[in-house]
Amino acid sequence: MEQKSLREKIDEHTWNQFSTRLPKKEAVEVLRELFDYTVENLSTRIDQIKVDDSKAISFFSDSREFLTLNITRNNLRIYIHPAAGTFFEPKMSIRVEKFNFWKSSYHKTSGKYRGISVWISEKMYLPEVKSLIDNIPKKMG
Repeated sequence: MEQKSLREKIDEHTWNQFSTRLPKKEAVEVLRELFDYTVENLSTRIDQIKVDDSKAISFFSDSREFLTLNITRNNLRIYIHPAAGTFFEPKMSIRVEKFNFWKSSYHKTSGKYRGISVWISEKMYLPEVKSLIDNIPKKMG
């Protein structure tokens, strides 16, 4: 889908709702940057973007959710779903506030995980999350 039309999926009113939900202004800036980065780098993959009651931005490909930016009261929780088509090394180190592999996404054949949750609220962690997003294939199949 075209980047401009993807960006228009979230209007200023919705951005304002996100900013009232997040206590730190920096976290709002991180959210905007992650949204723009995702649209810019994965527009060829994104079929749909859904906003869930100003609590989450979900990205879909072939009707499957593959990335979610979840807006909590304290920070952002980024979910990279197994449908994203990327693998995570069990011993990998990620410089973020917190991260968690999804135990149910363990792929026995490769010995890697296919789903991860990452918590951030500060710009200093953006390079790590961007590198995770960079590992998501731009097209599936």
